[in-house]
Amino acid sequence: MTTIDVHAHLVPAALLADLAAGRTRFPNVRVEPHGESHVVSFVDGPPTRPVAPGLTDLARRSAWLGEQRIERQLAGGWLDVFGYQLPAAEGADWAVHLTAAIVEQTREDDRLLPLGTVALQDPARAAAALTAQRAAGVPGVMIATRAAGRELDDPAFTPFWEAADASGAIVFLHPGFGGASERYTDFGLVNGLARLEDTTVTLARLLYAGVPARYPGAKIIVAHGGAALPYVLGRLTRNHLLHQDSTADPVESFGHLFFDSVLFDPSTVEFLVAKTGAGRVLLGSDYPFPIGDLAPRAVVETANLKPDERSLILGGTAAALLELS
Repeated sequence: MTTIDVHAHLVPAALLADLAAGRTRFPNVRVEPHGESHVVSFVDGPPTRPVAPGLTDLARRSAWLGEQRIERQLAGGWLDVFGYQLPAAEGADWAVHLTAAIVEQTREDDRLLPLGTVALQDPARAAAALTAQRAAGVPGVMIATRAAGRELDDPAFTPFWEAADASGAIVFLHPGFGGASERYTDFGLVNGLARLEDTTVTLARLLYAGVPARYPGAKIIVAHGGAALPYVLGRLTRNHLLHQDSTADPVESFGHLFFDSVLFDPSTVEFLVAKTGAGRVLLGSDYPFPIGDLAPRAVVETANLKPDERSLILGGTAAALLELS
């Protein structure tokens, strides 16, 4: 069995170097050195956090994959540099350039598989880009929970969801900073909790809008075990029964989702498997971030699961989704 990590991030080092040196230029993208790293800013906005070394260092990633006995890794970009703030046309060009650089970087290690990015601030352009990426053999895209002030259930995103459905794309749904109000400024709660709130609200909206059920060809994988969604599904169902005229059945769409295993607690993995079935849970690490699970096999291997369930999570289901032989 091939062990596959479906949740990881990557920033192409060569792209950062070219932008910092002016060899590659975008009107509203700025990359500047920051110690031994770089920071990125868009449209004269504040700079990102410094790019973590693990995002760019392929040798470090390679060693980690070997240590963790992971044979394949699905690597998306880093949400801080997706550039959803850019004007639509420039954002589309940036997404093409960033995706091409990610694809090129993954070619340096045959264990890596790329996820592209799209200009989600312009759903029509995002749809066209996703279709083109799938035609070029890219498995799918990583996206944030919102863009340009719009929720993913907004009818404006219909072209994107149609393209994902028609092309059978993986759509890895990853939180951004949507839940990061002032309440989360202490105790590291932006990473510890706010991102989970962001995911949970987005998923509740998608389920009530019936998006996953309407576009079953889209292989939607949700980060961090679906955040609070599996736990609150009963409450969302009760609310649906009280508002059937304005909400779709959340259980129907829930059954179309996939979830990573970045939960840290074996009993929580057991709960998720009981709720979804083992065929809907996939191994994830959130590499290279400290808030991620950097020994991802352990939580699956210590959970009280049947051998066939464990095999599906460690790689069986991911291999099927990725159409690996």
